[in-house]
Amino acid sequence: MLMKLVKKNYPRTNLRTLLVWPFLCQILAILAIVTYLSYRSAKRALNEITTDLNSEIAYKIDNYLENYFIEGTALNQVNRNAVIIDPLLFQDLTLLGRYFISQYQWTNNIDKIAFADEKQGNYIEIIKKSSQDFELKILDRNESNSLLTYSVDSQGNIIKLLRRQDDSNFDSRQLFWYQNTLKNYQNQWLQPYKDISNQQLITFTSKKIYDEKNNFLGVLTNHRDLTDISSFLSQLKIGKTGFAFIIDRNGLLIADSLRNKYNNQDKDLRFFLTPAINNPNIDIRQIIEFLNSKNVFSEHDIKIQEFQLSTNKNNLLIKVVNISNNYGINWFAVVAIPESDFMTFIQENTKITISLSVIALIFAISSGVITSKLIIQPIIKLKTASQNISEGEFNQKVPLQGIEELDILAESFNHMSEMLKAFFDNLNTSLQDVSNLKYAIDQSAIVTLTDPGGKIIYCNEKLKEISGYSEQELIGEKTNKLKSGCHNKNFYDKMWSTISHGHVWRGEIKNKAKNDHYYWVDTTIVPLTDDRGKILQYLSIQTEITERKLLEKNLEKIVEIRTQELAKANQEISLLNTRLCSENILLSGKLKILHEMQQLILPKIEELKKIKSLDIAGYMEPMDELGGDYYDVLELDDVITIGIGDVTGHGLESGMLMVMIQAAICTLKQQGEKNPVTFLDTLNRAIYYNIQRMKSEKNLSLAIINYQNNQLCISGQHEEVILVRKGGKVELIDTIDLGLPIGLDYDITEFIDHILINLNSGDGIVLYTDGITEARNVDKVQYGIDRLCNVVSQNWHLDIESIKDIIINDVKKFIGLNKITDDITLLLLKQK
Repeated sequence: MLMKLVKKNYPRTNLRTLLVWPFLCQILAILAIVTYLSYRSAKRALNEITTDLNSEIAYKIDNYLENYFIEGTALNQVNRNAVIIDPLLFQDLTLLGRYFISQYQWTNNIDKIAFADEKQGNYIEIIKKSSQDFELKILDRNESNSLLTYSVDSQGNIIKLLRRQDDSNFDSRQLFWYQNTLKNYQNQWLQPYKDISNQQLITFTSKKIYDEKNNFLGVLTNHRDLTDISSFLSQLKIGKTGFAFIIDRNGLLIADSLRNKYNNQDKDLRFFLTPAINNPNIDIRQIIEFLNSKNVFSEHDIKIQEFQLSTNKNNLLIKVVNISNNYGINWFAVVAIPESDFMTFIQENTKITISLSVIALIFAISSGVITSKLIIQPIIKLKTASQNISEGEFNQKVPLQGIEELDILAESFNHMSEMLKAFFDNLNTSLQDVSNLKYAIDQSAIVTLTDPGGKIIYCNEKLKEISGYSEQELIGEKTNKLKSGCHNKNFYDKMWSTISHGHVWRGEIKNKAKNDHYYWVDTTIVPLTDDRGKILQYLSIQTEITERKLLEKNLEKIVEIRTQELAKANQEISLLNTRLCSENILLSGKLKILHEMQQLILPKIEELKKIKSLDIAGYMEPMDELGGDYYDVLELDDVITIGIGDVTGHGLESGMLMVMIQAAICTLKQQGEKNPVTFLDTLNRAIYYNIQRMKSEKNLSLAIINYQNNQLCISGQHEEVILVRKGGKVELIDTIDLGLPIGLDYDITEFIDHILINLNSGDGIVLYTDGITEARNVDKVQYGIDRLCNVVSQNWHLDIESIKDIIINDVKKFIGLNKITDDITLLLLKQK
């Protein structure tokens, strides 16, 4: 046909043309066919690779999320079992906190573990800060209404108090996760939310706790940071420019692999838990619009769906996986890979083929049959290798022919072949990992596979080992072959009702082995269904717990014995408590009378205002009902006598000694005794006599100050006297060498001394007890003499009452929530 056409149009032609044109037509036809087949085979192979890559990534995401949520659910179950088995954990919140901290030894992904008590509103929370540092929040209404926050170590030991929240209105039962748990019966992961305090994306799973009588005790919970999922997605290799994201059925964005590509990650967090249709990434928006048009999110029975989406920029290969489980999760994982990630190679290959075709055409015209033969053979080999690859034979090598352009094509093809072989080798390795995982499960658990009717179609070696039956005796038999007769018909009816409706059943079953011995197994039965939800098989995974069941039985007996012993001890304690209450009421009445006596003998404000030459202000606050501090101001014959003292210890004896001191000083003052040595010696002998008579070891520091004609006479050993000059300049006067503690020895005459100080207008002194300078805050830091001097100096220009109020308020502000540990006494004098 071709020859006739040539002869008709070219009656006279040369041999070269006659040889070249038919060969050239053949070359062109062959090159077109080879190029087309190569392109089609390569594209088909790359499509298969893309589909497999999508499937592998979707599998990794599904597997990661399954493990992600199993850990929190299992932790709740373990904590629930611990609280039920050991009631002391429920009664002692500090012990429960230590137990929660111990759980972090086997889990590193839980951010917070907490428990809220339903009856009293008690609350405990453990937040992990680092591997060795935790934060403990505890509210024990049996102790107080304060929510305390501590820093604790990995052993549960308290390092320091961080915060104290005195808020009786705090009620853990009103917390978001507690209320959500009450509305959901099953142990599920509930709707994620954004923590306002730290902008973290949080999801949590909680479990209701009941005692043996089915009384509701409270709620256990643990929380996780959802940004871990985005970190996982960003680590996946999804082609060159592919990406993945997860949304819930309502279209809210849960996580994506694009987070690390933003310049500001904190800004990126704004778009999580918001409609994905409003996401700033145009690819995500277009994908969501496309999937909504396909009603993908309304399909409940379809597990995996694949689509192709053409956009302005590229064609996207999309795989959608419905991730749903019995933990309350109903999400969709979307994996998108641009077709351009793989089409670049095909386009380059096509360019090379066309270039080679042009070269082959020119060479065919000049070289004839030989050139045509040299070109056709490598192309035929390339075609054959491509077809073999499309059929699954990846170990293909195209030999080099010595022609540069064809060798480049061959090398590129060989490189592609090697890449495909490496990819499928990795796939086989992954399958081997799955096989190894099955082997590991077979070593520790009983695995059984049955048909929908309950007939055994597969069992592992563990079942044969424990039951004593051979594989031939088990395959084809129903599972009731292992029944022990210890469970009633209702037990098995509920189990079959659960799994026949497509739900997972968990429980403990007592079975009977071939040798009539009984054994217990912790059982999980999972229905395996097709895409339409039809049950195909049942997978049973069991763990033998015979030894644990025996231990539980023994523990029940021990608990019963200990309960009886505790009841008897409680009765004895109640009788003793009644007796102590009666005695405490009697003692409280006596202490009240003595407290009123102490208050009555203190100088009144009216008395102090009558003193013309001095402005005087005093303050005393006992730590208990009876204080051991003393101060008094007495005026007789223009001599003003001021006394201040501090009795060792607190309580009844200290209070009585304070009253004795006041009476003795008043007596000596009325007798007109002015000599400081005689005054203190006489006072000491009287008090020493009474102390010995009381058989007490009490004593007191005491300073006596006599004021007359603008001059102070200070004697006796007490705290340093603060001398303040007009303008606020402060001097400290040490009294250590002016006497000895009163009541310590019978004769202290040789130790008594005195000093004289002149006062000008605006000068004065500040007297105090160590209850002020040794007051401590929550960090155990003392108030100190330096701080007291600074407050006095800064405010000395004010009136004496204002100075007193400022000092007392500053001391109490410094102490804060800490308990006052000593009596507080303050006396200020200022020369008018």
